Amino acid sequence: MLSIGELAKRSSITVRALRYYESKGLLNPARSEAGQRVYKYPDIMRLQQIQMLKRAGFTLGQIKSMLGAATIDAARILGLQKELLKKQVTDIQHALHAVNDALANLKGSDIDLFTLCNMIKTGESTMALEKWQKVWDKFYTDDEKARWAAAKNAVPKDIAKAHEDAWPDILARTEKLVGTDPAGSEAQAILLEWNALTQVIYDIDPSLTRAAAKLYNNMDDWPEGAPEKPFSNEVWAFIQAAQSAADRIVGFTQQPR
Repeated sequence: MLSIGELAKRSSITVRALRYYESKGLLNPARSEAGQRVYKYPDIMRLQQIQMLKRAGFTLGQIKSMLGAATIDAARILGLQKELLKKQVTDIQHALHAVNDALANLKGSDIDLFTLCNMIKTGESTMALEKWQKVWDKFYTDDEKARWAAAKNAVPKDIAKAHEDAWPDILARTEKLVGTDPAGSEAQAILLEWNALTQVIYDIDPSLTRAAAKLYNNMDDWPEGAPEKPFSNEVWAFIQAAQSAADRIVGFTQQPR
């Protein structure tokens, strides 16, 4: 038998993820007399099945349905995986088209490394936008999608570019703070930087604050073919905790990105 911490360490899955699986009905560990979660052999085997099916591209909802079935419809599952693989092939084809377009634009001339990187980035951006669309379609209403588009278009391009360039460093520094006191000075300082980058959008349309939270509160349920998460669940939880601490300290009510 393993505690939640021991299972997290041995499986390389975060404690937060294990608790999330339990909240979704995927895991149901026993409890010790002290009320602590206790994972037995069947729980560990079930976790391995969940992780295997996740790697195959299935959503947590689909996995729950599969694990709850008395018998497994192998043909259906393989059919679903076939569709997922076809989508991956489509993504690869899009990437190839982007490279071919970049090659065509060279026209036999020499270019510098900076220009080449920009050409590659343009192709990647097109593919990333298609992947993000899948996430937006799942979590946003048509009205919310229209509001997001209008707000982003209203942000001056130079400001949008500066904010885009600033995010990687801020996220890296936030990741290092995970596990520290969210009410501490460093956490509150990074929160101010985080909110400064998002405030420009929320100033244009305050209703988008709640919409953004809905998106990032459910990152484990993003659809197949979605982009890589911009930050971990742990980073998001830390920023939310820092925001809650700030609300208690100064009554500041703005939500994190």
